[in-house]
Amino acid sequence: MGEMEEQTYPRTFHTASVIDGTGECVVLCHAHHPWIAFAQERRDWYTEEFLAPPPWAHIFTDLGFVVLDRAQLTLSLSDVDTSVLTQGEWRAVRIYGITTLGGVLFNAWD
Repeated sequence: MGEMEEQTYPRTFHTASVIDGTGECVVLCHAHHPWIAFAQERRDWYTEEFLAPPPWAHIFTDLGFVVLDRAQLTLSLSDVDTSVLTQGEWRAVRIYGITTLGGVLFNAWD
Protein backbone atom coordinates (compact mmCIF):
# COMPACT_ATOMS: atom_id res chain seq x y z
CA MET A 1 0.00 0.00 0.00
CA GLY A 2 1.10 3.53 -0.71
CA GLU A 3 1.45 6.24 1.87
CA MET A 4 -1.60 8.20 2.88
CA GLU A 5 -1.43 11.83 1.89
CA GLU A 6 -2.30 14.39 4.51
CA GLN A 7 -5.38 16.30 3.44
CA THR A 8 -5.13 20.06 3.68
CA TYR A 9 -7.78 22.66 3.10
CA PRO A 10 -7.36 26.17 1.78
CA ARG A 11 -6.95 28.73 4.52
CA THR A 12 -8.49 32.19 4.50
CA PHE A 13 -5.16 33.63 5.61
CA HIS A 14 -1.40 33.59 5.11
CA THR A 15 1.17 33.57 7.91
CA ALA A 16 4.60 35.03 8.54
CA SER A 17 6.78 34.82 11.63
CA VAL A 18 8.54 37.75 13.22
CA ILE A 19 11.23 36.88 15.76
CA ASP A 20 12.43 39.57 18.12
CA GLY A 21 13.99 39.69 21.57
CA THR A 22 10.78 38.45 23.19
CA GLY A 23 10.30 35.42 20.92
CA GLU A 24 8.21 34.54 17.89
CA CYS A 25 5.04 36.32 16.85
CA VAL A 26 2.93 34.88 14.04
CA VAL A 27 1.38 37.48 11.76
CA LEU A 28 -1.95 36.41 10.24
CA CYS A 29 -2.75 38.16 6.96
CA HIS A 30 -6.28 37.64 5.68
CA ALA A 31 -6.26 36.40 2.08
CA HIS A 32 -9.19 38.53 0.84
CA HIS A 33 -9.27 41.62 3.05
CA PRO A 34 -6.55 43.95 4.42
CA TRP A 35 -6.91 42.52 7.93
CA ILE A 36 -3.98 41.61 10.18
CA ALA A 37 -4.04 39.63 13.43
CA PHE A 38 -1.37 38.14 15.68
CA ALA A 39 -0.95 34.75 17.32
CA GLN A 40 1.67 32.87 19.35
CA GLU A 41 1.85 29.80 17.11
CA ARG A 42 0.98 28.67 13.59
CA ARG A 43 -2.29 26.79 13.24
CA ASP A 44 -4.66 25.87 10.42
CA TRP A 45 -7.43 27.86 12.08
CA TYR A 46 -7.95 29.98 15.14
CA THR A 47 -10.76 30.46 17.60
CA GLU A 48 -9.50 32.50 20.58
CA GLU A 49 -5.71 32.06 20.32
CA PHE A 50 -5.05 35.66 19.31
CA LEU A 51 -2.51 38.02 20.84
CA ALA A 52 -2.74 41.73 21.45
CA PRO A 53 -0.98 43.57 18.61
CA PRO A 54 2.73 44.05 19.35
CA PRO A 55 4.17 47.59 19.61
CA TRP A 56 5.42 47.44 16.00
CA ALA A 57 1.94 46.64 14.57
CA HIS A 58 1.54 50.30 13.57
CA ILE A 59 3.73 49.47 10.57
CA PHE A 60 0.76 47.61 9.09
CA THR A 61 -1.72 50.42 9.75
CA ASP A 62 0.75 52.90 8.23
CA LEU A 63 0.58 50.78 5.05
CA GLY A 64 -3.24 50.76 4.97
CA PHE A 65 -4.01 47.48 6.74
CA VAL A 66 -6.50 47.09 9.57
CA VAL A 67 -4.92 45.56 12.66
CA LEU A 68 -7.51 43.58 14.57
CA ASP A 69 -7.03 43.31 18.31
CA ARG A 70 -7.77 40.36 20.55
CA ALA A 71 -10.97 41.95 21.90
CA GLN A 72 -12.42 42.25 18.37
CA LEU A 73 -11.34 38.77 17.31
CA THR A 74 -12.77 37.05 20.38
CA LEU A 75 -16.18 38.72 20.07
CA SER A 76 -18.99 36.21 20.19
CA LEU A 77 -20.74 35.68 16.87
CA SER A 78 -23.96 36.67 18.62
CA ASP A 79 -22.43 40.15 19.13
CA VAL A 80 -21.55 40.84 15.47
CA ASP A 81 -23.52 41.20 12.25
CA THR A 82 -23.29 37.80 10.57
CA SER A 83 -25.83 38.48 7.83
CA VAL A 84 -23.15 38.20 5.11
CA LEU A 85 -22.37 34.56 5.98
CA THR A 86 -23.59 32.05 3.41
CA GLN A 87 -25.45 28.83 4.24
CA GLY A 88 -22.20 26.93 3.60
CA GLU A 89 -20.29 29.16 5.99
CA TRP A 90 -22.97 28.71 8.67
CA ARG A 91 -22.73 24.96 8.16
CA ALA A 92 -18.96 25.11 8.76
CA VAL A 93 -19.49 27.33 11.81
CA ARG A 94 -21.75 24.65 13.30
CA ILE A 95 -19.56 21.69 12.28
CA TYR A 96 -16.35 23.20 13.68
CA GLY A 97 -18.00 24.76 16.72
CA ILE A 98 -16.85 28.27 15.85
CA THR A 99 -18.17 30.87 18.27
CA THR A 100 -15.94 33.91 17.66
CA LEU A 101 -15.43 36.49 14.93
CA GLY A 102 -11.75 35.50 14.67
CA GLY A 103 -12.75 31.89 14.16
CA VAL A 104 -14.80 32.90 11.13
CA LEU A 105 -12.13 35.21 9.71
CA PHE A 106 -9.10 32.93 10.14
CA ASN A 107 -10.10 29.39 9.18
CA ALA A 108 -9.34 26.39 6.95
CA TRP A 109 -12.76 24.96 6.23
CA ASP A 110 -13.27 22.42 3.48
